[in-house]
Amino acid sequence: MAKNYLVLDLDDTIYDAEAAYCFALSAIGIDPLDNVFIESRQLIKSRLGMGHVAARNRILYFKQFLETKNRYSHSAVLSLMETYEEKLCQHISAQWKNLGRDELFLGKLNHIPKVVLTNENLRTQVLKLRAMDPKGTIFPHVLTSEEMGVEKPDLSLFSWALKKLNCSAADCLMVGDSLENDVAPALKLGISSALTTEFKKTLIDEPIPHFVKVLRSLNDLEALLT
Repeated sequence: MAKNYLVLDLDDTIYDAEAAYCFALSAIGIDPLDNVFIESRQLIKSRLGMGHVAARNRILYFKQFLETKNRYSHSAVLSLMETYEEKLCQHISAQWKNLGRDELFLGKLNHIPKVVLTNENLRTQVLKLRAMDPKGTIFPHVLTSEEMGVEKPDLSLFSWALKKLNCSAADCLMVGDSLENDVAPALKLGISSALTTEFKKTLIDEPIPHFVKVLRSLNDLEALLT
């Protein structure tokens, strides 16, 4: 599967998002399984509606959490968010090193143009990418759902990626952890796809098309492309 361009999902594709989130939440004194925090997050998501681009923004969860606990102040919510971001990035940076991602992306994949396509707000994703790629040379292009006003699997994000790379769908590979959000929309545009299961905590119960490559580790991507 020789491809000259890559479109990559970020969370749970390049790094273990759940592990990083749980670490950062614990570091600011919030148990990820705390009922008040879970209910605060669900309230925000239900208020904004499914697929709203702001519904993933943690500062909204923290504000609601503090209000429910009768502990809200401007300083308190900002302090929580700032420390959360700091700890999140520390964990992601450590993961990047432990997973050997420098070896992967600065090796044979270094010359392949890449776009990161992700459902999140821009600030959070840029902070994550800086933790992995401080100089911005590995991942020079990123598009978030916040910028487009829609989330994957909306095809407009994938069309933008092809335009940014200035390539045809046939010359591009999409790599992500979601059949629904990454693989299926890419295939609709004629982009070959690979599904990474590196950080899956449960078995995939959906049928995987036989022509979709499955990566047990993103580090296997190099072999797939050569």
